[in-house]
Amino acid sequence: MSDLTSSIQSIESGETLELRHRILRPNQTLEDCAYPLDDAPETLHIGCIMAGDLVGVASLFHEAQPGQNDPLAWRVRGMAVLDCARGLGIGGRLLATLIENVRERARGGHIWCNGRTGVQAFYERVGFRQQGDVFDLPPIGPHVVLTLKMGAE
Repeated sequence: MSDLTSSIQSIESGETLELRHRILRPNQTLEDCAYPLDDAPETLHIGCIMAGDLVGVASLFHEAQPGQNDPLAWRVRGMAVLDCARGLGIGGRLLATLIENVRERARGGHIWCNGRTGVQAFYERVGFRQQGDVFDLPPIGPHVVLTLKMGAE
């Protein structure tokens, strides 16, 4: 990519599907890359545009962890950055944008995700902590629940 200028902006749910499929779920169908809360009113989808192309996506859902009923829980899901744009800080900017969005919407609570074990350190660098043991999500592979407590302001 010759132009390294990029912007993070709100996108539609359908715009996330190709990158989710290509990066996160290449062995599944495009339809498998759509999530149940994609079109919920409080859901936020963001993308990173570089040189006119969508190179990264991430979504934020107002969703409690399984078995919990936490009205202040938010879930990061479907974070994907194209190989050609990795190492440029795009994932960090996407995640920071989602965290800031939660800070603006809610007091307290937490953000969580099912992160692949290979990207656990990425989340931990911004304060996420592992909760529980590693588990397998067939056919995707080993994951861990990661949480970030937001704290009341």
